[in-house]
Amino acid sequence: MHKLSLITFAAVIFTAGYLVGSSGSARHKTVTAAPLQDERLSDQALVTYKAAQLRFNELGDLLEAENRYRSVSNDQNYFAVSVGGIDALRDLEEGRGVDPETFAALYAERSTPEIAEHVEIGKDGRLRYKGNIVRMYSRERLKSVFRKRDEINNRADGQSF
Repeated sequence: MHKLSLITFAAVIFTAGYLVGSSGSARHKTVTAAPLQDERLSDQALVTYKAAQLRFNELGDLLEAENRYRSVSNDQNYFAVSVGGIDALRDLEEGRGVDPETFAALYAERSTPEIAEHVEIGKDGRLRYKGNIVRMYSRERLKSVFRKRDEINNRADGQSF
């Protein structure tokens, strides 16, 4: 009798699962990104943006001259500059993970031609460099980099300009 109850219970569970699965209520829905809004920045925001970009470029050049900053993209890596410099090429070559902006640039095909020839998206959808999976920095490394940014901000706050 116990065996019959177990078989009946299993059949009921199986049938319920089949009915829920075939009803469409449990089907996966396709998720898409929201379209980008084509809102223009105000003239004041554009002027401020340009000034900030010029200062970041100046800081990036200074950090690069001090061997504290090296990018793998054609664009300025604002994250790397904001934390006092990151050698993204070394990080990428050593497979230790890369900063978020470097990861985004590689994924968006914004790397330099020398790097781009070694970057691919595998069949599994993963970003690879020279056949190795590219990962972002570990959580601990990101925390450390953000602490470094905080220290720089605190030191800069004490400066008179």
